[in-house]
Amino acid sequence: VYVISEGWHVGIAFKSTFLREKLPEHRRVPDTYFLMVGWGDNKYYPADRAGIGLFLRAALWPTRSIIHLVGFDEDVDEYFINGEIVKVRVSRQGMEKMTDHIVDRFRTADQGTLVYAADGLYPQSAFFEAKGRYYFPKTSNKWSARVLRESGFPITPFYALTSGNVIRQARKSGE
Repeated sequence: VYVISEGWHVGIAFKSTFLREKLPEHRRVPDTYFLMVGWGDNKYYPADRAGIGLFLRAALWPTRSIIHLVGFDEDVDEYFINGEIVKVRVSRQGMEKMTDHIVDRFRTADQGTLVYAADGLYPQSAFFEAKGRYYFPKTSNKWSARVLRESGFPITPFYALTSGNVIRQARKSGE
């Protein structure tokens, strides 16, 4: 599993088969070797130019949330060349628990299908509606830390306010 920071948000990347086999079929779920997942505010996260207004809205008011699925076939280090990446070991059972947790965070329509929200930030990516409200301190980085924690990885979501903290905890616990 790869913990990836490219600024404000941390994403969790892994072989896509672990998640795709559990998700309802949807044409916008990338059919790639790897998937990275991230979570955030439904307006701020996908915005091309998120200004102070969207930032304050996301931080101060409980807002709807979305999950970002990013698909890619390249090596993680090549695809996220400008990112800070920490590789952590997760057992097979941990992957099952982690991906079950992720699947449970997707909002689904009445017929059990994923609810598409917007085009993603990368070529093979998409945003889908998620369960749960986004607000400070319930941030994207805490969400990512909880995802890792579900796998059994020793990380403390309470301290995961910033992407830097998630990376530091992953690096320290992964040693």
